[in-house]
Amino acid sequence: MYYYFNILLTIIILIIGTGIAFFIDQFSRMLERVIPVKFLSITIVFILFTLMAAATIMASSMGGWGLMDTAFILSLCFFALGWFTNITKRAGINQASTAAKFITNNQFKYEYESVSSSNKSPYFVASLLFFVLSWGISFWMAYT
Repeated sequence: MYYYFNILLTIIILIIGTGIAFFIDQFSRMLERVIPVKFLSITIVFILFTLMAAATIMASSMGGWGLMDTAFILSLCFFALGWFTNITKRAGINQASTAAKFITNNQFKYEYESVSSSNKSPYFVASLLFFVLSWGISFWMAYT
């Protein structure tokens, strides 16, 4: 019973942490008007990476699992959420462009497409960084 409680608590921690991460991701778009974009994006990625690491450590200690095992699995979860976030962002750009073209009878000057959108979500960048580092360290530890 205690094991299932730990799993449920881990899932709750991940849901709350993901909600906070998405809030930070959305809030960063409002701060882009005040703070230089390059500095802001690096700061947001670092904050999100720190939240992912803290959630992994917390889930590992509460569940009684090994830290590298937990990081190995949770990095997949974070990366999947980051990937969906990036796809959703690009789909929103496409939807806005399609709506503008429809409303203006195809007279819309600027065409925004997902392929041309180079801005990545800070959550996606942080989750990709966490994924690469955790899997890299896990494989490195397994082979040494």
